[in-house]
Amino acid sequence: MESNLNLKGFIIGATGAVGRELVQELIKSNNWSKVTIVVRRQLEEWNDFTDEEKTKLEIIQKENLDCLEDISQWKLNDYSSVFCCLGSRIKTGKENFLKVESTYPLLEAKLALHYNVPHYSFVSAMGADPKSWFMLFKTKGETENDLKKIGLPHLSIHRPGQITKRRNDSRFFEDLLSFIPFTPKITAADLSKALRVEAELHHKNPQKQKIITYSHSDMNHLFKTGTYPSNINGE
Repeated sequence: MESNLNLKGFIIGATGAVGRELVQELIKSNNWSKVTIVVRRQLEEWNDFTDEEKTKLEIIQKENLDCLEDISQWKLNDYSSVFCCLGSRIKTGKENFLKVESTYPLLEAKLALHYNVPHYSFVSAMGADPKSWFMLFKTKGETENDLKKIGLPHLSIHRPGQITKRRNDSRFFEDLLSFIPFTPKITAADLSKALRVEAELHHKNPQKQKIITYSHSDMNHLFKTGTYPSNINGE
């Protein structure tokens, strides 16, 4: 793929397992000239970027993402892609869980719509279904449906299987599953690469469909080949 597309990205969830990897991907790619992240805390690893790379990274520190509701705070007129890499655990409490998994992604989407950002990328989950008995999959499915109703210029929904090799935390159950063969899994680093590749492909060769859902196998194809999957699930 040609370099220097001069893209600008906006990320929420930048300190999480996938988000921190995506920051690395975008900052180190010549295709991205600016990466803005909204976080409560800074990561030490960002100090390891070169001076040139640091000039591309804009860090906005906020106590929480309620700030996304005030559109007047933000200036995203010339941004290329908005990424939502948020993830929470039910044990943090239902209210917080729903804020992270539903409220904040929708606030970011409305912000992207207001500034006509041409590409919104949402990390969902394999098994996302509003009718699911499992709260995570049910909430992810409901959020997907709500995002579709907003009328974004383009919505990319990514449904990875089990995310492994998380550098932000270790989850015993997921670590155990990582050793079980045939369980669909993808590392946080590979998933972030798929997110970057898909965004770059969209800006270089936009898909006609306004909404595309990428399966687990689609994301494996994206990060391994750097090309679109042959059969895309579009709407």
